[in-house]
Amino acid sequence: MLDALDLAIARGEAVLDEDTTRSMTILASRLRTRAGFIGDVLVVALAGGTGSGKSSLLNAIVGEELVETGVVRPTTSDVLAVFRDDPYVDLGPLWTALGIERHVAHDGAASLVLVDLPDFDSTVEAHRHIVSEVLPVVDVVVWVLDPEKYADPILHEGFLSSMTRYEEQFLFVLNQVDRLGDEFKSAISSLHGHLTDDGFTSPRVVGSIAADVETSDIADLVGALADRWDTKSAAIAKLALDTRSAANDGWRACGSIDTREMGDRSRDEVALARATFVWLGVEAFALYHHGAGR
Repeated sequence: MLDALDLAIARGEAVLDEDTTRSMTILASRLRTRAGFIGDVLVVALAGGTGSGKSSLLNAIVGEELVETGVVRPTTSDVLAVFRDDPYVDLGPLWTALGIERHVAHDGAASLVLVDLPDFDSTVEAHRHIVSEVLPVVDVVVWVLDPEKYADPILHEGFLSSMTRYEEQFLFVLNQVDRLGDEFKSAISSLHGHLTDDGFTSPRVVGSIAADVETSDIADLVGALADRWDTKSAAIAKLALDTRSAANDGWRACGSIDTREMGDRSRDEVALARATFVWLGVEAFALYHHGAGR
């Protein structure tokens, strides 16, 4: 839909008034600044340091032992995507944006794509990769922390404290809480306190147990992801409806232009712009009904 909107703006700019063009440009900016991959899937990136249990958590989410655990992947170029193949969902733009070459199919929820990031151990390159390449195209970043290192000042002061503007994208998981016994609730509270000290206003923190698929307990995380899916669906529905409304306005505006005194080239520009607005409306309608409005 973004491609159709960009083309409609470019073609309409030559024939429409400034106010109409400006409102559509603002709409395009809203689409681009909205975090996440615009599509029928919830794209979740898993980030965590060595030993946090990130890969075990990924396996638990999909319900299959897909990713080898205990393997350190220290390079930012080594990104793995786990997804369910769906002929109606084009994930090519996502693979391109993140430079993902390794894909593993799963039998879980078709609406979920998991991006397993390399082990995050506070390297400058990892920071840059998260901010510049991952955050703009994923819907959620799940920060997986373990009981020993969840209060690490290098993570909090060196990175998370500068990421508070992305709070809506972040979920924080204290993994391996079974190791804490009766102290797990106080540990969750402690992590929440560290995050508020970082500057997060109301961070979402959940606990999880992810050792193997059979014994894992990730109910709170699954519930949090379901909430994010509902939020994304509502956001996309609103954007799709706004885009369709803008397409209708552009189509009508083109139709109201008096072309009788125009030359052939100008009349062709108006006709082409009007046809592009029709295409944009169809794209927006399809996104709403196939994805967010389904």
